[in-house]
Amino acid sequence: MKISVLTPSYNAGKYLKTSIESVLNQTYTNWEHIVVDGQSTDNTVDILKSYSHINWISENDRGQSDAMNKAFRMSTGDIIIYLNADDYFYEDAFQVIVDVFKNQNEVDMVVGNLYVDKEGIMIPNTNSTISWKDLSILRGRFPLNPVSYCYKRYVQEKIGDFPINEHYTMDYWFLLRAFYFFETVKIENFLGCFVFDGTNKTSIIVNGFSIQMPHALKFTLRYTPARFFYVFKKLLLHKKNKTRASLFLKKLLKKYKS
Repeated sequence: MKISVLTPSYNAGKYLKTSIESVLNQTYTNWEHIVVDGQSTDNTVDILKSYSHINWISENDRGQSDAMNKAFRMSTGDIIIYLNADDYFYEDAFQVIVDVFKNQNEVDMVVGNLYVDKEGIMIPNTNSTISWKDLSILRGRFPLNPVSYCYKRYVQEKIGDFPINEHYTMDYWFLLRAFYFFETVKIENFLGCFVFDGTNKTSIIVNGFSIQMPHALKFTLRYTPARFFYVFKKLLLHKKNKTRASLFLKKLLKKYKS
């Protein structure tokens, strides 16, 4: 099984070597590493030039989702895993992943554990859900980072491109569909580390719960309409979402009236 490691990058030079080396140091060696950079203005391109094994491009793009889509189209692997330029794997991660897929042929997707490096403090994260029902009402068990999950190529081929205009919750959008349509297994191995230093993109998102909520409502309305009002009620009762959920319902009613 060949693993495609896909890295979207923009001005992440201070982290990039660590990410690249974490792939190079894997005990499992059948992989490719693709980096799609959004024309960084720091030392990113110089770093990429110094690693001959990386398949990379640096060009203007429309954000992280666009870079992720480009990287997937460049890839050739059987297993897809995204590695953000500021995160890294543990050295046995790929072997663990391949063993699971080989031993459980019916599995389409694997979700593991990770550590969060929060400004130098290492925090284990072990409670990620693999249930679309949990995700649809945002119970706080969301897989925090793509360093902790991977899937067979056809999963992304069926779900399709990440939405270009979604710059913050494209992973949540994808996981809802992946968990709903495909067979997912949770393992207890720690696959990597999510670096959360207060300056990277994930660190500065405000009201993340609220910006995920429309995805949950649209997903249930389309794929599981019988569950839509249950999800809406749960989200509406959350103090952060009352106004936004009400506006969503008004727009929805207006659409169906017209």
